[in-house]
Amino acid sequence: MRHLVQHGELFRLSGPLGEEPTALQYVGEDGAEALVLGFRYGPRHGLPRIPVRLRGLTPGARYRDARTGAVHHANVLGDYGLRLDLAPGDWSSTAVHLVRVEEA
Repeated sequence: MRHLVQHGELFRLSGPLGEEPTALQYVGEDGAEALVLGFRYGPRHGLPRIPVRLRGLTPGARYRDARTGAVHHANVLGDYGLRLDLAPGDWSSTAVHLVRVEEA
């Protein structure tokens, strides 16, 4: 993941002052990988989870979450978003590593 942070394109998806978690996304030069970092600074008592819309992915491609194995379509990630699995409470964070699924 270090190569994505050092050499990838950075997208600031949401800032720390809104109702959403703070989210950053790094996308590799060829669009084959993405890293989404999410942070929450305070509690969200009873507020719904808001998906974070991703940017910079290859249109029409599918991406696999390296941790869970779930496959997501780039168009859905861009239009609807990705729900970040943040633990309840203050100062929670998560990292989601997405890898493009090559068509056979």
